Amino acid sequence: MQVILIGSARGILLGEDIHILRRSSSSSYTMAVDSRTWYRYCCQDGCCDRGLQPDVREVVEAAKEQGATRVIIRTGQGSYYHGSIAGLPVSDVSSHVGMLDEGHMIIRR
Repeated sequence: MQVILIGSARGILLGEDIHILRRSSSSSYTMAVDSRTWYRYCCQDGCCDRGLQPDVREVVEAAKEQGATRVIIRTGQGSYYHGSIAGLPVSDVSSHVGMLDEGHMIIRR
């Protein structure tokens, strides 16, 4: 696991996936790290966390340099949906709920 912090965006690189997390008041998807630390997933449309700000793109660009090939984020609806960030395809976090590996789990609250 590698962590990339830029601005208020946090990226957790697991394998080839960069998970985009951000402080949020109401995001319903969270990542538990070693069952102790919880981070909420960034929403593309910014409904609860300012969404796709420049810091998210910078995190993805840094992750690409470290081998990331896909972005895991809460995708937006309608015109808020972006199929790629910094050239990497996005996948909605709702498709990844459950255990990712021994120390990381995605939970929907």
